[in-house]
Amino acid sequence: GARCGVQDAGMTERRGDADVVARAYLRLTLVFVGMIIAIVAVSSTFLFASVQSQLREATEHAYESENDANEYLAGALSDFGLRLVLMDAIVIAAVGIGGLVYARRALAPIRENIAAQRRFIADASHDLRTPLAVLRTDFEVALRDPRLAGDVRPLIESGLEEVENMTDMVDDLLTLSRIDARQERLTLESVDVAALARQSVEKLQGLAAATGVLLPTPAATTPVRATADVAHLRRAFTNVVRNALQHSPAGATVEVSVQRSGEGVEIVVVDHGAGMPPDVLAHAFDRFYRADPSRASSGESFGLGLAIAYWALTEMGGAITLESRVGVGTTATLRLPSALPGPTASEETRPTL
Repeated sequence: GARCGVQDAGMTERRGDADVVARAYLRLTLVFVGMIIAIVAVSSTFLFASVQSQLREATEHAYESENDANEYLAGALSDFGLRLVLMDAIVIAAVGIGGLVYARRALAPIRENIAAQRRFIADASHDLRTPLAVLRTDFEVALRDPRLAGDVRPLIESGLEEVENMTDMVDDLLTLSRIDARQERLTLESVDVAALARQSVEKLQGLAAATGVLLPTPAATTPVRATADVAHLRRAFTNVVRNALQHSPAGATVEVSVQRSGEGVEIVVVDHGAGMPPDVLAHAFDRFYRADPSRASSGESFGLGLAIAYWALTEMGGAITLESRVGVGTTATLRLPSALPGPTASEETRPTL
């Protein structure tokens, strides 16, 4: 009964929100239509009065010849055309300015709500970092205790894994907040992409073993340099490989390669999982998007990690693309510009996408 009551309350709240939105749409439509009707009525009245005046003037004059009458009629039509064009321009300008002013007023509450939501996400994410750090430390200390019972260890290990997943999610939320506030900074420098990929793959071997997926070390051993932000590139690459591991069946292989391509460098990650249909692939870089909401607690970073990776690669002057076929797998390609000659390092605030 209590559960039904909660569901009914939720449905009532959603219906209430829908009613509010519907009323807002209706009010905006009526006001804008009324504005257009008023402007058109005024302009039409002015044009009618102008034409009526010219016709009255024409009837009050006697013309010596038909040519004089035709010349007057041609001049009157030309004058009417100019007035019509001028009036159309005034109507368009008035409707545009009026619509802009009214839209700004109508959207002000929405802008305030979005700003409040971003502040809440940033503040909540920042405040969550301390308790998560405490929990992580407690779990790690407990796991090092030799007196820990064997049947309790798996529970603590599971708790530690969830804390790490939550920490990653909180870090992603903080990054998105800084991106929206135009405060996220990139430090561009010459990076050995091959070495970065090898180091990141080594750190992901534990996750690969847990999922039963093979993750060979990239074959490239000679330096392959590109211009990038080390921290953001490592994070983007790790998110892509983590997604590939989580969407691959046990026994499959996730292949990572680093290669030069034209004037840039490519990191290619290939998995042989279920793949994504076109409708899902189209939203792959959208924030908080999940094709399967039931996996929201699985620890995968698909909802945030790829959005951040897209922003980071774009701001580095590169790109990230996905190609996927259902039942075949997905190929993610991270493209970066080649390193500039000589040591480079620049720090700048990048605009949000």
